[in-house]
Amino acid sequence: MEYYEVIHKRRMYRSFTKQPVESASLERILSSATQSPSAGFAQGFDFMVIREKSHLETFWNLALTEDWKNHTETHKHLWNAPVVIIPLAHPEAYVNRYSEPDKSYSNLGSIENWPVPYWYIDCAFSTMNILNSVTNEGLGALFFGLFRNLQELKQTFNIPNNYLPIGAIAIGHPANRKAPGSSKRGRRNFPNQFHFDKFGMPG
Repeated sequence: MEYYEVIHKRRMYRSFTKQPVESASLERILSSATQSPSAGFAQGFDFMVIREKSHLETFWNLALTEDWKNHTETHKHLWNAPVVIIPLAHPEAYVNRYSEPDKSYSNLGSIENWPVPYWYIDCAFSTMNILNSVTNEGLGALFFGLFRNLQELKQTFNIPNNYLPIGAIAIGHPANRKAPGSSKRGRRNFPNQFHFDKFGMPG
């Protein structure tokens, strides 16, 4: 698929079939996550990839409540997704990198000194690569927050405490291709999001 076509076709899907994701497709998707930029080339992002049926069931039981499952018809088949990826930000990778001689001038050798936590930004960059690659493979994905039982999730999947989940990505074959949920609100008027030379000045 052409680059701009991928960007314009990418959507969030909340309903999947039980059809598996081909191993070759998943490998390409995961490989794309490693190609994103990172501060100091610290590459402080890892990914928990859940594929086994029993592990997926455990994940969904921890991540979702029955109330949430029943909240809306659009989520009914979300847990059919055959793959779930949890992107993990690793702050220590950045602290260690910026303590090295070529970066030590920056005073970023401790978490408290970072004005912006780049471990989250870089992890989000790599997550966006995954979402775009999913589209390129003809699949669908949903990025969603992990707001329930987070510590238990980390313990269950042996995720170290110093790795911070930024959310989760369900991947699979969409049950339908209709515009999902919030996207029906439409996008903002294109020119209004860009300010040239001074805020509020149109191009």
